[in-house]
Amino acid sequence: MSPLRRFTRQLSLALTPLALLATLLVGFGPGPLGASSHREAPLISSDPDADGTDFYMFVSPDAPDTVTLLANYIPFSAPEGAPNFNAFSPNVLYEINIDTVGDGVAHVKYQFEFTPPTRSGTDALTFLYNDGPVTSLDDPNLKVRQSYTVREIVTYGTSTTTTTLKSGIPVPPPNIGSKSTPDYEALVEEALAEGVISNGGDTIKVFAGPRDDPFWVDLGSIFDLLSLRGQASPIGYPGGPTVGVDNLTGFNVYSLAIQVPISRILSGAPVDETVIGGWTSASRRSNRVLANITDVLGGSASGLDTSSGAYVQVSRLGMPLVNEVVIPVALKDAFNNLAPTLDAPIYTATDATLGPIGDLLQTSVEDPEVGRLLCALYGVPLPADANDDCRSEVDLDTPASGRDDIFKIFLTGMTLTKPFTIITRGGAVTLPAGTVVNQPTKGTGIVPAEMLRLNTAIKGDLCSPTPSRLGILGGDACGFPNGRRLGDDVVEIELLAVAGAAHSVLTDSSETFVFNTDLISVLDDGIDGNDRPFLSSFPYLATPHQGQEHLHTNLYRQLIPLTAR
Repeated sequence: MSPLRRFTRQLSLALTPLALLATLLVGFGPGPLGASSHREAPLISSDPDADGTDFYMFVSPDAPDTVTLLANYIPFSAPEGAPNFNAFSPNVLYEINIDTVGDGVAHVKYQFEFTPPTRSGTDALTFLYNDGPVTSLDDPNLKVRQSYTVREIVTYGTSTTTTTLKSGIPVPPPNIGSKSTPDYEALVEEALAEGVISNGGDTIKVFAGPRDDPFWVDLGSIFDLLSLRGQASPIGYPGGPTVGVDNLTGFNVYSLAIQVPISRILSGAPVDETVIGGWTSASRRSNRVLANITDVLGGSASGLDTSSGAYVQVSRLGMPLVNEVVIPVALKDAFNNLAPTLDAPIYTATDATLGPIGDLLQTSVEDPEVGRLLCALYGVPLPADANDDCRSEVDLDTPASGRDDIFKIFLTGMTLTKPFTIITRGGAVTLPAGTVVNQPTKGTGIVPAEMLRLNTAIKGDLCSPTPSRLGILGGDACGFPNGRRLGDDVVEIELLAVAGAAHSVLTDSSETFVFNTDLISVLDDGIDGNDRPFLSSFPYLATPHQGQEHLHTNLYRQLIPLTAR
């Protein structure tokens, strides 16, 4: 893929309906959920250090006995953000949560807690991040250092076990430039080596540091009154269709990555359960006190601010694009502090306080606004639209009475109601009705809850020999929405799902609905992947952009006339 192609990709249809649905589901109550969130809610927009951007969960392709979990934070991190580059906040508790039972509870949790970015001794007497080439993580030329502790918290019933897996793991510095970080990959390898942990006979790998933002989206056009550059006016622009702009090109995120044996994650799960659900969260102390400047200068205060009190969740992210696109503004901030265990109770509430909120959420999920737009703007027929009015009928307070396929994808996981063909390494295989894709079935007290779900038993020879960017809809059972890989094109997958691509194999309805397969080429945003190639081994995320060479995509549009492909 040429640099020009990478810098001019379009994600015109990022209004992804499933994402909208998920967002509404997440916003079941006083607190909305979040996913693929780049400044998705008013409150978190002013707190980038705690803002989760994307969550990925997949069986490791080069280590199929393990699961890799990736959580990204700090959206739109500019590589040239000197002299005070972005860093993980020491006042934020970052967590990756795993439900192994299906009850919406984090039974396995990985906590990342960071030290302040420190300067010691004479290092505090310079404004520079480094005063010479940085060739190792303990190089004296590096003036700012940060490390972290990673803990594993396992909870079943009233029993909780907390294990400190390792402390003092270094965070590599930003990719500053060819003089400051001449061999950046070597610094990352050093951090990866420090992140190899042996515990209880298991090998766990962890990493935390700046990486390229793996998501792609044309924010500039979509949030310009929902314009789509690849379409003719009035949906597009008067000048005619053009290629889109990946507005995340050239930006980094700060990533948490952990690779854990599947057997370890499922050690306390119900017998024979292979499905896990996951989401990320970030929490801050409830109190922040700013010191008097006189005390700071006089040395009686250790810093300008002090945080104390219990942790309060301020960010939550499971399925992609949920809070960002689907949840209404009035619920966005609340969604970010809502626990998955509250999703279903709010969704089905009938009392005077929460009932109206639950009705709004159910309507938004089971009659998604994106679906209505697809129908009205593109003539895309919808399931459960008996009146042909571009609305799926919903029986309020009866879950899954409208778009039950969307309900299952986001809230319960998927079990096939009809045969479905996948492409495996051994050829095409037709899965019979009743096949569990990623719905937990072995536990008791299983409840609907918004999260990313993965069947850890679907791997290896069950995967397509060539991974499909359309995931399950492309016949690849190892892709989204069965977990989420870095290369899964979640925007197109969700658009197609809202248009009914998975309806026939997920619904028990007697309704006759036939998905028009021609829509696969029509609902194509023209962007096929990330601006940088992913790595083939842990942590898989691409090398972060370098400050010295950072150019924003729009510069290319100013220099070179671009037309739609």
